Formats: sequence, structure tokens, C-alpha cells
Amino acid sequence: MTYAFAEVDKAKEEARIHGFRVLDFGVGDPTEPLYENAIRGLQSGAERHKSSGYPSYIGMKEFRNAASEWMHRRFNVSPDPDSQITSTAGSKEAVFHLPFAFVNPGDHVLMPSIGYPPYKAGAVFAGGIPRFYPLREENGFLPDLNDIESVLRERRTKLIWINYPNNPTTAIAGDSFFSDLISLSQKYGAIIASDEAYTEMYTNKKPHSILEYTDDWDNIIIFQSLSKRSNATGIRVGFAAGGKELIGYYRKFRTQIDSGVANAIQEAVISALNDEEHVQKMRDAYNKKRKFITSALEEVGIKYWADSTFYIWAESPSSSISFAKSMLTLDDSAKIGINITPGGMLALGNAPNADNYFRMALVPSLEETELASNLIRENLNQ
Repeated sequence: MTYAFAEVDKAKEEARIHGFRVLDFGVGDPTEPLYENAIRGLQSGAERHKSSGYPSYIGMKEFRNAASEWMHRRFNVSPDPDSQITSTAGSKEAVFHLPFAFVNPGDHVLMPSIGYPPYKAGAVFAGGIPRFYPLREENGFLPDLNDIESVLRERRTKLIWINYPNNPTTAIAGDSFFSDLISLSQKYGAIIASDEAYTEMYTNKKPHSILEYTDDWDNIIIFQSLSKRSNATGIRVGFAAGGKELIGYYRKFRTQIDSGVANAIQEAVISALNDEEHVQKMRDAYNKKRKFITSALEEVGIKYWADSTFYIWAESPSSSISFAKSMLTLDDSAKIGINITPGGMLALGNAPNADNYFRMALVPSLEETELASNLIRENLNQ
């Protein structure tokens, strides 16, 4: 995987050296500005807390209240702010650190074969053994629960990572999947860790939280982030919610790794969580970009999935690495190309099918996205 990243990065740099303008649909980092009321919350929060000292390890009560109230409005669940929610510095560090609180050396951590690298990295650094379930097109990029049960039955599995809406496949999980997975995890005593960073990025059908499917959260912990919902990648903030004992242990671990999220940043979150208008504008903007790219892919005969998130997952006409390199110099006469992420770069383990796909993150401007769609139409006719 490291080699693939290095190869594509080298090709991107070479394209630029040779005068190509590269439209970057690679990394999923929003380019739109942070929600404006969050900025005001930061400013007023900095003044309000200028003499407050270190922030709370678990987040201000007002922050946890706002997170709980938002969960109730959005998912009709009400985690207790005092015992079932804790602040995090975004999702990445929270995901990476979770195994340190629960995984002993030799414990198995089950995760998707294609997905977010911190699932695997956190397990390895904590001394756990990564195990992988495949995400196959014929199964709607959902895990086969029979495969999961076979691992749970035979191995000492402590954690099961899921991520729906899914990066990179854009798949959304349905009711039966969540309910059946909960039953399996309870049967075998495994913790479900649900990465829900993309629940607010959808086209029509609202995605669900796994917390909606049971009143017993003893073995469930979910992660939410403001990074995508409010274009807040630059201030690194989110929260975890779930069973009291899980959150309690996780809170204890987190006292050893940081001193909490800055109070001013928490004030920004409170402002953002109390407003849905800017989130709908975000969805509308991505839907316009999505339509540009998907219509172009349709015209050139490339199959794609774009149900949620701000990604497009598509079949690669050739090996994803070689196809990504060719896209960087797509229009030689105009000296312009497109950067995409090869599916092979997103394989965490035993996922030979990953190389059959590529991912596009809809983060460039609307104008750049329209330009990219025209480039695809003009240069990828099959």
C-alpha cells in the first residue's frame, strides 16, 4: 500500500513538473470554508475561556449536552451527556486510539478489507491482530455476516469496525444489517465500533446510526465528527458515544494521551450542531458536483456508486494504479489531468478486488468539477 501511494504521488509530481494542471479529487479534505457561525463560536469562545486553563478531558458539559441533543434530533436516541459521550480531536485520532483502551496483545480486531487506514494502524500499534471481512460488489459492499460469525466463532475477537455510510464504496447499511450484527456481537462478546463520520452526507435516503437499533449499548461505541458535516477538518473535533462502561474506560485512557479539546473549539461545535441549514447547503453543493461526474461516467460507460459520502466509487477500466497515473495526464494537448485514488491504495488487507476500482473525492470547486466532467467525456470514451 505504501508503494502504491508513493508511485501515484511521484506520478502526480512529475505531471506538474511537465506543466500539467492537476484537478485534485484524491484526498477527502473539504475545500469549502468552515461554517461561519462556527468561526464566530471560536472567536467568542476564545474570549470567554481566555483564563480557563486546560479544558475538560471529556468535553464541557455544554458541549456534551449539545452532542446529545443533536443525536436526539437526528437519530431519536439520547446518550447521557454525563456518562455516554466524550469529546475527541476529530475521528482519526479517536479511531486510532480506541484499541489501546480495550485490545490486549493477541486480540483480534475485525475490519473491512477496503477502508480507513487507522482501523488497521490502531489495532497493530495496540498489539492486536487485524482480521478482515471483504466488501464485495455483489453484496452491496456490506459484510457477509456469515463470514463475520465464522471469525467470531474461531478467534478471540475484541473489536468489530464498521463504517456506514462507507468510505470508499458510498454504501449505506440497512435495518437488518445493523440488527443482525448487534445480535452477533452480543452472542460472542465483541465490541462494535461504528465510524459514523459520513451520516450527514447523503443524497435522498437519510443514513442511520447503529444506536437506533437497540436500547442495550453495552458493547457499542460510535464516532461522529464535524470535519465533513461543517467543513471543520482544520479544527479537529468530534465525539464518541455509546455504552456507559465503554465510554468510561475510553475516557480513562484518553486522560493519558491529551488534555482535552480546546474550549473555544467546543464552542464552535455547539454553534454548528445547533444549525442544520448549513449542512443542507453542503449536501446541495456536493449533489451538484456528484451529478457532473456521474453523468460523465455514464456517458463513457464506467459503472459507479455514489449513494452517500462525498466520494464516487467506480470501476477502473484497468489496474487502478496504472489508470490513476494515466488520468494525471488525461489531456496532453491542454496540459490538464485529474488526480484520483486507486482502489488498491485503500486495501487494508486481502482485498484483491480493490484494484478493480477507483475513488473520486468531490472536494474541488464546482467549476473544477465541471471541467473534470468534460475532460472525462472527451478523453475516456470507450
